[in-house]
Amino acid sequence: MPQARRIEEWEWDDGNLSELGRHGLTRRVVLQVAEGVPAFRRNRGGRAAVFQMIGPDRGGGFWTVCLVESTAAAPGRWRAVTGWASDAEEIAWYRKTGRG
Repeated sequence: MPQARRIEEWEWDDGNLSELGRHGLTRRVVLQVAEGVPAFRRNRGGRAAVFQMIGPDRGGGFWTVCLVESTAAAPGRWRAVTGWASDAEEIAWYRKTGRG
């Protein structure tokens, strides 16, 4: 899981920024969640993103960001493929991890 790996850099392009924007997310929000104290879990099977990163932004809003490692050739480089404002279950799960 990403907890055992570090997010060393992000991969952004118009496609993923546009998809994030459709769900109210911006690059800034994703970075705020990542730079805070996020919790990570596996995403549901059959999805493009392998992991979910859940945590608050600097304003206290909670976000669920779906991540995929860009390539095996570039470990530590991650791509946020979609995301949304966290629902009550996701926030409860985050708090249960002891991070919030």
